[in-house]
Amino acid sequence: MLTHANYLLLVTAAAIALLMLLILRLKLHPALALLISALALGVLSGMPLSQIPASIATGAGNLLGHVALVLGLGAALGHLLASSGGAAAIGQGLVDRVGPRFLPVAMMGMGMLVGLPVFFEVGLVLLMPIVVSVARKSDRSPILSGLPTLAGLSIVHGLIPPHPAAMLAVVQYHADVGKTILLGLAAGLPAALLAGPAYAWFYGRFITAHRLRSRPLPASVPTAPALPTLSDELQPTAAAKVRSPSLFLASLVILILPVGLIFAGSWADAFLAPVGSFAGLNATLHLLGDPPTALLVAVLVALLWLGRLSGWTLDHALRLTGESFVPIAGILLILAAAGGLSRVLGDTGAAQATVEMAQRAHLGPLVLAWLLAATVRLAIGSATVSMAVASGILAPVAASMGLHMGPELLVLATGSGSLFCSHVNDPGFWMVKEFFGMELKETLATWSALETIRSVAGLAGTLVLAAFLK
Repeated sequence: MLTHANYLLLVTAAAIALLMLLILRLKLHPALALLISALALGVLSGMPLSQIPASIATGAGNLLGHVALVLGLGAALGHLLASSGGAAAIGQGLVDRVGPRFLPVAMMGMGMLVGLPVFFEVGLVLLMPIVVSVARKSDRSPILSGLPTLAGLSIVHGLIPPHPAAMLAVVQYHADVGKTILLGLAAGLPAALLAGPAYAWFYGRFITAHRLRSRPLPASVPTAPALPTLSDELQPTAAAKVRSPSLFLASLVILILPVGLIFAGSWADAFLAPVGSFAGLNATLHLLGDPPTALLVAVLVALLWLGRLSGWTLDHALRLTGESFVPIAGILLILAAAGGLSRVLGDTGAAQATVEMAQRAHLGPLVLAWLLAATVRLAIGSATVSMAVASGILAPVAASMGLHMGPELLVLATGSGSLFCSHVNDPGFWMVKEFFGMELKETLATWSALETIRSVAGLAGTLVLAAFLK
């Protein structure tokens, strides 16, 4: 006999299948596909028709109320760093300051730092000239030099707020940002080292060392004109500024500033009592440590400091800031629709039914979060959409899962699953293939393998943290 809970599970599976069909077969924009799936789920689950629009609107508003400012300010910070040449200066500065032995680790760190305020595709465009330059100096293939950088870009996308993708899961699960950063580094750094420097060494030494070394380096660095976050003057500006020590220092401070403020706000109560003589300072740290406030401070510092170093006029600085908001409109619509779907899943009881099914199958919440995100990632290709769908299913019942530091650990598990096995339906897959001039099978053996290793190792690290924090 079909129980109501089992019926909700079937309806949820049908809604997700519809979502994949609309995106993969009909090529519908993910935002539209998410909204249609939310409406279908509400109708089929028996939700009163008059309540469905209100549920979607409430979910969209709740999510965007936290994420929109972070996404917009993060885009502005990333664009200012890119246009000033600061992002390239950080990368080149790190590479120049280490010897050959630690070069892969430095390349990974470069990817993490530069990738923190921008999406993966933009970070790859910014860092590709440095990857090619390092490959020429070290007489290695670009992909072997680039794998650690790709691992660094990937880890911040999935695990480390205030990156916008990671912040999506933080908001959905109501996780603490500072604790998520700390746990994300604890679980993600070993995974990135394994998937980046370690796998690059293994691949170059044992798989295709001779063929890769004999391949000529690209005569020029490819560009990505389709990425609207990059202004036309970005590449020459970066080339002109990359050697400036002052620009390196300024960019590094500006990039670390919001993370430091978020940490200070997150841990303020541990060092300063919220009452008594330190109450004012405690409240100030909480204000500055709020992610939108922290990013706003960083953007204002970037406008003043980078603007002075780069010789920007006020009009030019304001134009750069305005440019940075244009490309995120589509992302904001996707996130709003994902928030609507999440709310419908909670209001219909479908989310609770999914968790109860996993519990009957003896699947822990962290493994379930990883599996949901990995399944959507394999089917759709987008890490951001897979994170939105998985966290949307689990968020309504996350508080009842009985995990110590559960919301933060769920962010890590979901983020790790969202990075699983990038392949031909992921735009990032083709970007890596073309930028590094590889054949399809080589891209699968390098980039897809890297993402799979990072995803599985990230889950393993999260499970270890969960066991340790019991």
